[in-house]
Amino acid sequence: MFKKILVCLDGSNLAEQILPFIMAQGNCFDKIVFLKVLASPEISLPFGVPGAPSVPINTEARLARFQKELIEAPAYLEKIAQPLREIGLDVDCVVLQGMPSETIVNYAKDNRVELIAMATHGHSGLRQVIVGSTAEFVLKNAGWTLLLMTPQKQGKAAR
Repeated sequence: MFKKILVCLDGSNLAEQILPFIMAQGNCFDKIVFLKVLASPEISLPFGVPGAPSVPINTEARLARFQKELIEAPAYLEKIAQPLREIGLDVDCVVLQGMPSETIVNYAKDNRVELIAMATHGHSGLRQVIVGSTAEFVLKNAGWTLLLMTPQKQGKAAR
């Protein structure tokens, strides 16, 4: 039995496909923590000169979207937590800001999490190089048990 499980969600249907497992196995955990990490609204663009540092840029649209997410994230997690609480499980909801991969690992270390559960998004090739892989970073840097699942894409039949 794991005392504390960290369930990482990003608000996507793909990430939420981990939830049926958590619901089915909920009695195996003393504490379930749902975590949503909001990435900074700031983007860094290369300056165009090799070796030059990138320039941080904020746009009004990115700031507005970030502020909307910051307001909506707690209610989103609470909605997901409610059915688990109704069956008597101990669930916390946490919203943090930062680089998702690093924030997940740091939160887990600082809060004595024993298991991290998350769905991958299945990026490969150039898209993974550009977008990065939060799951891969967590796998390489967390140093303890992970539950990773590759969710079914919309429109694909379950096997």
